[in-house]
Amino acid sequence: METLLYIGKVNLYWILLIACYLLMLRNHTFFKWNRYYLLGSLCLAFLLPLLIYPENAPVIPVVYQLNAAAFTISANYEEAPVLSKTQVIWAVYAIGLIIAAFQFLNHIIQLRKFLKAGEIIKLDDCTVVLIDSNNTGSFSFVKWIVINRTDYEHHFDAILRHEMVHTQQMHSLDILFIEILKVLFWFNPFLLLYKRSMQEIHEFLADAQAPNRDHYARFLVAYALKAPITSLTNHFFKPSQIKNRIRMIYKNRTSKWMLSTYMLALTVIGSTALFVAGCEQTEQNEAELAFINSEKAANDALANEKVFTVVEEQPEFPGGQQAMFQFLGRKIKYPTAAAKNNVQGRVFLQFIVTTSGDVRDIKVLKGIGSGCDEEAARVLALFPKWKPGRQNGEPVNVKYHLPVNFQLEESDEKTSSSHKEAAKSAATVVHYGPLSR
Repeated sequence: METLLYIGKVNLYWILLIACYLLMLRNHTFFKWNRYYLLGSLCLAFLLPLLIYPENAPVIPVVYQLNAAAFTISANYEEAPVLSKTQVIWAVYAIGLIIAAFQFLNHIIQLRKFLKAGEIIKLDDCTVVLIDSNNTGSFSFVKWIVINRTDYEHHFDAILRHEMVHTQQMHSLDILFIEILKVLFWFNPFLLLYKRSMQEIHEFLADAQAPNRDHYARFLVAYALKAPITSLTNHFFKPSQIKNRIRMIYKNRTSKWMLSTYMLALTVIGSTALFVAGCEQTEQNEAELAFINSEKAANDALANEKVFTVVEEQPEFPGGQQAMFQFLGRKIKYPTAAAKNNVQGRVFLQFIVTTSGDVRDIKVLKGIGSGCDEEAARVLALFPKWKPGRQNGEPVNVKYHLPVNFQLEESDEKTSSSHKEAAKSAATVVHYGPLSR
């Protein structure tokens, strides 16, 4: 569950970061800074959820300890649900991940076949792939520049100069990085905004290298193309970007003092991250404070009073020992991880029944792991108030040791003798697996 919460926070920070870009930075002509911001924000979102609000950690007081004799019970096991909500969420995520990864690999394979099908022209800084199909527009990918015959014959110099900016500045790696994130976080539509914004910045960077902006702007307007666009490449012409590209070509350069807006954006993001971390820390501290106060009251009482191991009148679960057996039988679940890994054995627990009948100071003295220790302690924490033990007619604190035996069995026949034997010395939780063949 912690991992799911972390993933959720990463995606929420992406939304905040892209919103800051669209509202505060998109219209600047600091194209390189905008590129760095988009790349940095994608990475920064992984770190912000780990931000911890600075505060001294509270100290939880220790309860006075004494040894005590063991108390044993026997209990049956009720099988837990096959799939938890968390497992269902992970299953849905895995299905989406497989589909997204398949689509991504398919694009890579198709692009590889496409690059191999053309005529190769080696240049000093790049490789030109000349294709016969005029239905495909010119584009670049990493070090390859793909140009169709029509563009090669009529617009080769302008397109080559433009696409070489993409290859020299490795713009395709930015798109590949975002595409990988889209595979891993296929459920986040805001990554599409990151991709479109990044592609837009790439075109602005390439257009800025044109020697004559008037001639180049007229060339863009005259260039008509209705070809499909490959999602992993930097395409020379996209109808949806032509208006913004021409606007940016003629736009006056943004004043340098506007670089302060990047600091403002970082301040907003940092403040938000600290605010969120502070809210989480406040909630945690309130819960810890409530826990500390309740524990302190109990500990003060236990520290000032003697804890007995043998008393004249033992504490009693409401309804007696049989009722306690039934309670444990209903509540204890054999952990799925323990059953799958064939983990079995005894978990030794210790707790104190106070003078008011509360169960306090639950501890695992010796465990077997795989969730068994936590499950046993969880159920003991659910105990209702007991009838307190008495010594010389007065209620006293009594400490118990409770061994809980987690046991794997394949059939009822095999369970009979071993279960009865285990019940003599420990509360027994039995997991019934399939019959061996």
